[in-house]
Amino acid sequence: MRTQWFWVALSLATCALILALPAYAAPRATPCEPPYGRPPQRYCKPTANSKPPASTPAPAFPLAPSKDVLPYSYAYVTGGAAAFYASPADAENGAAPLRTLDAGYVWVRLAGWITYKGQIWYLSSDGGYLPISRTALYRPSAFQGITVRSQPAFPFAWVLTSVKTSSKPGAKPDAQSVAFRRYNLVTLYERREVGGQVWYRVGENQWLVQTAVAKVERTPPPAGVGPGEKWIDVSLFEQTVAAYEGDQMVYATLTSTGLRRWPTVQGLYRIHHKFALDGMTGRKGEPDYYSLEDVPWVMYFHEDYALHGAYWHDGFGYQHSHGCINLAPQDAKWLYDWTTPTVASGAKSKSATPAEPGTFVWVHD
Repeated sequence: MRTQWFWVALSLATCALILALPAYAAPRATPCEPPYGRPPQRYCKPTANSKPPASTPAPAFPLAPSKDVLPYSYAYVTGGAAAFYASPADAENGAAPLRTLDAGYVWVRLAGWITYKGQIWYLSSDGGYLPISRTALYRPSAFQGITVRSQPAFPFAWVLTSVKTSSKPGAKPDAQSVAFRRYNLVTLYERREVGGQVWYRVGENQWLVQTAVAKVERTPPPAGVGPGEKWIDVSLFEQTVAAYEGDQMVYATLTSTGLRRWPTVQGLYRIHHKFALDGMTGRKGEPDYYSLEDVPWVMYFHEDYALHGAYWHDGFGYQHSHGCINLAPQDAKWLYDWTTPTVASGAKSKSATPAEPGTFVWVHD
């Protein structure tokens, strides 16, 4: 299990953006606000399910990324400030490093490795060698959303944590309960409020509380999106993303948006730049300093706010960022290929133009 400190560190790992945003509206006097969890629920009390699971990702074999998830390997830099050298021999001889990174939440992409005097040294894609003893390797999340081939008759949802159903809303699980695991997909046939909490029926006499799921519901295009145009629906409340062509949903998945201290900007925007890989760093000199090399499939839609792949956590369905819209790597790749402006095969980036404007992104509570 991760320590509380490490989980907090994982939460501080995306964009360096601190913009004001109105508080989430809530009909109750005191909406709950789970620490490092989902947005404050409109009808809820704090529960164990309001907090992301704290399982540790399986260690990855050096330079062997998960198949079909990411074409690269990444390493978390441990032990404080790190120096990167032109060669291990330079480090041994006290030569000046090529570059240094401050202590913080620091990840590097691995471009290769060598063995020097019995120890493995990793080469960072941004330059310089670092000893393996200063790194920890993790596999990126293998989660991926779904392609929607026909329009759903009912809302659907991903289960956010291991949970058992109740036979009726508000009841405790019993001997007839059905167990669901994180990332299971369920259909929401009915909604009912009991004792200030919303419950969803996911089967015959099978109910799940709202805080255990992240719902996707078909939504009409916002004003400004033309007939048949592509647009992305980002729900901050549910922590979900859905892609549309006009009023037809074509893809849906989970996301991780900004924590309450660093909220994700709301409104209707267009993607203005896309990068296959882009480094992200921020909060230099602060306790929550971070540096993330080669973030994959980045789609900027407002200033430095972006949708992008996140290789450093598996907390999708929960707030987790400094403002950007985190996606599991395979979801980021799907959206990167689907959205405009279209990036040519082999190209590293593309900017939107009047002739090829970027896909709409609608971010809302």
